[in-house]
Amino acid sequence: MAMEKVAVGTTVEVQQPNRLLWVLFASYFTFGIVLNVVGVVIPIVIRQYHLSLFAGGLLAFALYIPFGVCSIPAGLAADRFGSKPVVLAGVLLMAIGCGAIPWAANFVAITVLAFVIGAGVALLETAGNPLVERLDRRENYHRNLTLTIGFCGIGAFLGPICLSALQSHGQPWQRLYVYYALLCAALLIFLALSHFPEGEILARDKLRLREVGKVLAHPIAITYFLAVFFYVGAEVGTASWIVKFFQQVHGLGEVRIASPNQGAWLSYLPALPVLTVSLFWGLQAIGRLTSAPGIQKLGARPMLRLYTFGALASLVLAAFASVHVAAFAFAACGFFTSILITLLFSGAIHSFRESQGTISGLLVTASMGGAVIPPLVGFAADHLGIQLAMLVPAFCFLYVLAVSFLGKASYE
Repeated sequence: MAMEKVAVGTTVEVQQPNRLLWVLFASYFTFGIVLNVVGVVIPIVIRQYHLSLFAGGLLAFALYIPFGVCSIPAGLAADRFGSKPVVLAGVLLMAIGCGAIPWAANFVAITVLAFVIGAGVALLETAGNPLVERLDRRENYHRNLTLTIGFCGIGAFLGPICLSALQSHGQPWQRLYVYYALLCAALLIFLALSHFPEGEILARDKLRLREVGKVLAHPIAITYFLAVFFYVGAEVGTASWIVKFFQQVHGLGEVRIASPNQGAWLSYLPALPVLTVSLFWGLQAIGRLTSAPGIQKLGARPMLRLYTFGALASLVLAAFASVHVAAFAFAACGFFTSILITLLFSGAIHSFRESQGTISGLLVTASMGGAVIPPLVGFAADHLGIQLAMLVPAFCFLYVLAVSFLGKASYE
């Protein structure tokens, strides 16, 4: 255990990167594997409960609307009571929501439990992101936060594959959430037994409710709040409908890439649509872990422009290309989304010398775009077809591209 000075007369215990940081890595892996499997679950519940595409999209709505409802209260609670109770409450909500899904009697109950899971993730992320800085030397914060988000991406990659492997053994999709609940319960024990260093929070880093209205009146805050809203909406609105897109446009169902007699490992490979969802999230994680040299060489703003254009072009290509090109393009879209959220966040926060905690809370709240856009895609698909519906997230990417050229945020 090391000691680090943070203020005159104040010392805070800071763990070297060991148990708590690794437990936090595992926590983000867990919320990645829980949250981002929704793109594979939506088509299943649509078929199981005979839903319209719009109604199926409400499952993503329930998962992401808590970011709009819970993030600011979670930030205020972390500032006042410390990060540990907020993180524990978040993981507890995830465990409760996942553990109850196998007993949900109908789609309404599943949607309510999805909201509980989403609320848990919102609490965990809101308190967890600042916590990473206090678990190691300050100069390692960016590296550790990148690794933390990278573990989330690994979970997102594995979620659809785990569900496919479970179904290959004839198990219902709800059974997966039993394992998720057990994983959350184990994390809860480790987190409860861990020491959380609660350093002095600088005034500029505190989330202050009275400043929310004042900050929202600032043009940069409005512009980048909407940019994060549309980015998350485009990301979730794309990944949530990949499987349904391949089913309706290319007639691909649940036929696996390899048959059981082709080898034990190959037999676990999912159908192409599910594999594409996994690659979307997996390449996003790889993009986040490998982007630093490009940002350093080209600069943040040019990289924001390049990657946003790449995401937009890949999505449009995927919507109207042949089946295998579409799979490649959807996966490429995931890669190009990798650094957008980081650059939008950093640009907005660096533009304010004060109220940075409030700005951060607002930007996390903007993640509720992931709740709004997927049902809109489903609504458009019900009336125009899913190919044209994919233009909804494309327009969202177009807004982010415009911000990359016209936004006034500071990256210096």
